[in-house]
Amino acid sequence: MAVTIIGTVALDTIKTPSESHSRILGGSATYAGIAASIFDNISLAGIVGNDFPDSYLTFFESRGIDITGIDISEGKTFHWNGYYEKDMSQAYTVQTDLNALLEFDPDLPEKARQARVVFLANIDPVLQKKTIEQLKRTEVVILDTMNFWIENSLDALKSTLELVDILIINDQEIRMLTGKDNIIQGMSDILELGPSRLIVKKGEHGSIMFNGQDYFICPAFPLKELVDPTGAGDSFAGGFAGYLSQSKVLDEETYKQAIIAGTMISSFTVQGFSMDVLKNIDKDRILRRYKEFEKFTALPDKLVL
Repeated sequence: MAVTIIGTVALDTIKTPSESHSRILGGSATYAGIAASIFDNISLAGIVGNDFPDSYLTFFESRGIDITGIDISEGKTFHWNGYYEKDMSQAYTVQTDLNALLEFDPDLPEKARQARVVFLANIDPVLQKKTIEQLKRTEVVILDTMNFWIENSLDALKSTLELVDILIINDQEIRMLTGKDNIIQGMSDILELGPSRLIVKKGEHGSIMFNGQDYFICPAFPLKELVDPTGAGDSFAGGFAGYLSQSKVLDEETYKQAIIAGTMISSFTVQGFSMDVLKNIDKDRILRRYKEFEKFTALPDKLVL
């Protein structure tokens, strides 16, 4: 497999100021996997319960995704219930039911262990490390985390970061992980923990990539209407991983292009609930959106003072 993605495959209950949806397809591995499948062959690893609809598994297979790494438990599927207020800037959790996720013990299929690119979506860093230790030919290991693991499993997270090539993180998590209020200072500190590259998610303001010497700043695509922000970060990461895996050379220019590809994909994700929009995205639609993006991101050739 070209890309292996491990994380949550979930059922989400989401309420926004305009709509509510119950037990729709979600999870970090789901969003990342569908995004990455635009570019390359994908293997998903995770766990679901016996209440997980067969139609969702069929949907994964229709995208060419290998689901042999998805365990099916006798219990219930991981379920997140949350809502957004009017500005849609933050998700508020009503209830999290871990359910089958408590049983998850990743054991990757042989093909998944040989993926060129691996994305470890937001799960327990102990499980992320166990996954890394099963890999055989991987060139790039990408990891996402969150404040919960920084607060409660810091030693395990730091141990896992020693084995990672790229960390995806946000401003708050940088401050928590490094103790630095200035995120630029904190970014350098994080690279000392192991990763050779850092991507800072800044939501509606885009992202920053740092390789230890140079920065690449990518704005978000401006949208007049935001339907549901759920999965934006995971689809960004999945698009980034998928783009890398299809690229012959992994040079600095490729990493920049992968950031842009992920940014375009995430801008589609938030225009609908669950996979409503994301499932219809292909390379042509990404390129058309990028043409719009180019118009307002190009700097002048020079500055006259």
